[in-house]
Amino acid sequence: MLTPWSDWSDCSVSCGKGSRTRQRTLKSPVELGECTEELDQVEKCMLPECPIDCDMTEWNEWSECNKSCGKGHTIRTRIVKLESQFGGDSCPETIQRKKCKIRKCSRGQANSDEKQRRKEQREKRRSKQGRAEVAAEHPGCKMRPWSNWTDCTKRCGGGIQERLMTVKQRFKTAQLSSCKDRKEIRACNVQPC
Repeated sequence: MLTPWSDWSDCSVSCGKGSRTRQRTLKSPVELGECTEELDQVEKCMLPECPIDCDMTEWNEWSECNKSCGKGHTIRTRIVKLESQFGGDSCPETIQRKKCKIRKCSRGQANSDEKQRRKEQREKRRSKQGRAEVAAEHPGCKMRPWSNWTDCTKRCGGGIQERLMTVKQRFKTAQLSSCKDRKEIRACNVQPC
């Protein structure tokens, strides 16, 4: 003679996959032979998925300063290994930037750097004149298309690339704050060396 089954226990976990049990007992001792009925049962139970927090690599080393003299910037990057799921902590920033200044530029050097930069911009503009020009969402001005991304500053270990969108024409109605050149920066070659 056996008692009825007990109620199922709570699931053994608070989220995800677990198990639960129930029991019954002998009402009276067995007089002949033995009782072969099972006295315990176990079954799987499933609760809502457990939250999974974002998982990221460690920060890479800071990149070299992007200027050889004067004020510049340096960046470091990290990669998302696993996006958050089921309400886990979301991913924080993957790129950090800080100012750097190696040494003051001498006047001659600053001027030659500026001239070189202007020359490169002129050459870029000439090479893009054949392309269709696009108007960006900038009230009061006409913008040139995005330039190509620059070469990555590093072959591995996290470098940076930049691209520019420059103002082609500023209308009289334009406010200075709404009509200006734009620059985008992104991480590249973030694989370890």
